[in-house]
Amino acid sequence: MSGILYGVSVGPGDPQLITLGALKIIEHCRVIAVPRTKGENSLALSIAKQAADMSGKEFIFLDFPMTGDRDIWVKSHENAADIICERLFSGEDVAMLCLGDISVYSTFSYTAELVEGRGAVCRRIPGVTSFCAAAAACGIPLAGGSEPLIVIPASAEDAEELIERRGTKVIMKSGRLSDRLRESLNNKDIHAVSDCGLPEEKIYTSLDDIPEKGSYFTLTIVK
Repeated sequence: MSGILYGVSVGPGDPQLITLGALKIIEHCRVIAVPRTKGENSLALSIAKQAADMSGKEFIFLDFPMTGDRDIWVKSHENAADIICERLFSGEDVAMLCLGDISVYSTFSYTAELVEGRGAVCRRIPGVTSFCAAAAACGIPLAGGSEPLIVIPASAEDAEELIERRGTKVIMKSGRLSDRLRESLNNKDIHAVSDCGLPEEKIYTSLDDIPEKGSYFTLTIVK
């Protein structure tokens, strides 16, 4: 009988935001799959280690290079699926860690599709999103009543158009805003948080205060 691949959300940074459900799965699985880029230490693993007992665990590292090359991107996910399926089909359950929530711009989603295509079972453990944590850190609501909430990747081609729509806008991974995007945010009521929940967390309430080359983990809320 094959094992189960669990996509485990560990939240945006503060280990206190890991859910009880996520901790239960991490403690259940002996094999922990850890996504990383450039072979560096994994933030998701660092967060999980502060909340869960990792003694006796085996860590398998999955390398996902930051690239715009589609072929390299696809190959990295196929390699990850190969590594994971080898463990699953030997009968072991695997927990794959994920920053924020497993369903929001998650590396897990693409890997899980390949794993499921090979006949394995995947289950998703939800978690606290970065934008919910950022709103709490800023002391503001995200949306209320009939107000829409629009989540936008900073790299989206129609980001400028979406910013002008009614409601609250969340711009993900906005540490390096393009000139056009900065222009669209002029005179807007914004709150930005970099490295939310981490010791180096910073909060900005003015576009002028946001560094042009800020942290990759920067999120901007436009009210």
